[in-house]
Amino acid sequence: MLKTNCFAILILFAGSFFALAQVPGTLTIESDKETPTLKTDEGSQVSVITRFVDNPMAGKPCTMEITLKNLGTLPLEELVLSQEWKSKPNILEVNPKPFIQENKWTWEIPELQPGTGKIFQFKVLAADNDNLNFKPAVAYKVATIKKNAEKKDGLLVQVQGPQWVRRGQKAVFEIVVANHGLTPAENVTIRDKLPQGLRHPEGELIEAALGDIPAGQTKSLRLETLAVENGKFSQNIQVASTNGEKKLYQSDISVSDGQINLQWKKSLEDTAKGELEMILEAKIESIKIGQIQIAIQTVIPEGLEIVGSNPQARYESSATTNKSLVWDNPQITGGKWSAKLRLKAIKPGDWQLNAKATMENSADTSSMFLVRIEGNAEVLGAFAPATVKATLGSESEIRFSLKNNGSIDLNNTSVRFIFPNGIIPLSWNGPTIAGLEGQNLNFDELPVLASRADKIYSVNLKGLSPGEFRVVVEYGLGNIKRSSTCLISIATLP
Repeated sequence: MLKTNCFAILILFAGSFFALAQVPGTLTIESDKETPTLKTDEGSQVSVITRFVDNPMAGKPCTMEITLKNLGTLPLEELVLSQEWKSKPNILEVNPKPFIQENKWTWEIPELQPGTGKIFQFKVLAADNDNLNFKPAVAYKVATIKKNAEKKDGLLVQVQGPQWVRRGQKAVFEIVVANHGLTPAENVTIRDKLPQGLRHPEGELIEAALGDIPAGQTKSLRLETLAVENGKFSQNIQVASTNGEKKLYQSDISVSDGQINLQWKKSLEDTAKGELEMILEAKIESIKIGQIQIAIQTVIPEGLEIVGSNPQARYESSATTNKSLVWDNPQITGGKWSAKLRLKAIKPGDWQLNAKATMENSADTSSMFLVRIEGNAEVLGAFAPATVKATLGSESEIRFSLKNNGSIDLNNTSVRFIFPNGIIPLSWNGPTIAGLEGQNLNFDELPVLASRADKIYSVNLKGLSPGEFRVVVEYGLGNIKRSSTCLISIATLP
């Protein structure tokens, strides 16, 4: 019934409308501010809302939020939302995860139905206020109706309401019916069969007449129920018109005496070692703590190693490379629980930490945290052995090892041997060509020293006089140099 035309829209939001994010210094938080309605095609209207969740300030974590809404009567398809930064900020959290390319973030949304929206929230750490700037851009296609389409009502049903409600409290639902057809939908009726966990004065079967719904318009029904029994339930909603097809919709809800909220927090990060300490916090709203079954689980993806956790968890490993930590019925104090996880990066990259909490007769809750490890380089050099004993007039070999203990490759590493008076290098070997200049033996720069790799440099030498001599090697990148020493003891012939 619907097809996608080739009419693509690109909308840029910048300039004075987003002046809030461009004021230097400490910025105040304004109330939610929505763009003017953008009418791009018949029946299609798009809006973008941007806001700071907390006070935006350079050098401190700042949570920013973009809400994309379809205010029109036609579905939007192949949406692409992008946020471009002046310079790449430090990502603390982002949900949902975007595709990141340099300073640009991109989210892809398959479709956005009329009357619906999607929230994109991210917590960043920016070096200056100029980088705390909203620059969203949206591109999409509008689904249009075939000109020669059959005259069907094209009804669309959506239910807006809670996924969880505490027993004894109200659960309010908004049932929205939209007509995407070419002709009016006549005598539209709603029949809602309530589950046993919800009650309404009119009984378990609710019937309501919406009347006619003109083409391109919507009507809604507000339904107020009472949660009376713990459990996970589904209510079945049927919408029909006398001149069109029936539509069925199932809405799930969980009724319990409480729920769990999860949140990740970064506790410590050691970029030199590639180590990260995270805290997973849970807040439990329940009047029966200690009497219900609770389980909290986190999945550690490939690329991160579990160094330790406190309190200890049950370790699980699936057929994939992901690893899981599970806390069964953890100790809850004052309605709160937390665990400290220490992780180590095997290699640089982006990963998602996913946590899930389940509680008896309650909807599952989850939390996601995006971990970014840029990688670190650590070059080390050492003689093996560090002390060499030789006799006067004989040849001896010294060996120097250059190693990259970091998680990223090293480029253009230099190595230079410095010989004291009384020691003469006779021959040498290494991964690059070397040349002798006075008492210095300079090797050409090593183009690439891979992560966790090492290279061996060796020199055959002879002592001209008895005594103790020190051979020094200078190594490193650019102007950053380290040194290592080998002690050579030359003894006279017996």
